[in-house]
Amino acid sequence: MLARRLTARLLDWLLVLVVTWPLVHEPVAVVAAAALYDVALLRFNTLGRALTGLRVVGPASGLKGGRMVARALITTALPGAGVALVMTGLGWREPAFMAGLGWQQPWIVAGEHLGTGPTGWLGPLVLISGLTLLALSAVESLDLRGTRTWHDRKAGTAVVRVKGVSGR
Repeated sequence: MLARRLTARLLDWLLVLVVTWPLVHEPVAVVAAAALYDVALLRFNTLGRALTGLRVVGPASGLKGGRMVARALITTALPGAGVALVMTGLGWREPAFMAGLGWQQPWIVAGEHLGTGPTGWLGPLVLISGLTLLALSAVESLDLRGTRTWHDRKAGTAVVRVKGVSGR
């Protein structure tokens, strides 16, 4: 179940990245778009969850707006902010992945270390903060008990397999 959940999350992130990065070239905007995508489709199904045969189910009374936003912040914004902080701490403008796809602005070389990142003690602090958020996100995701991780227990949700999808 954990592998399916991580695959679904990766597919959703890649979809948001492919759609938003060419438009904005800004990690914070990509994180915000991913969180909005997650909240908007929580009651339905994201593309990643649909392809991996998973669905988020909530309490019988339905998911409340506050719980949906809290869940999206923990599952999407936390690791996204970590990646954005790591990129900022390293002083990188664009990941090399997007350059490989040919989606770079002509005046910016993707993956080029621009040297415009935080200087002095601020750079390592931002980098460590990003790595800490990524570690917290990994620990939170690995706290899987049955069909529920920590964020599922707090939001009152569970991720279940959709019937009719073959399990491999």
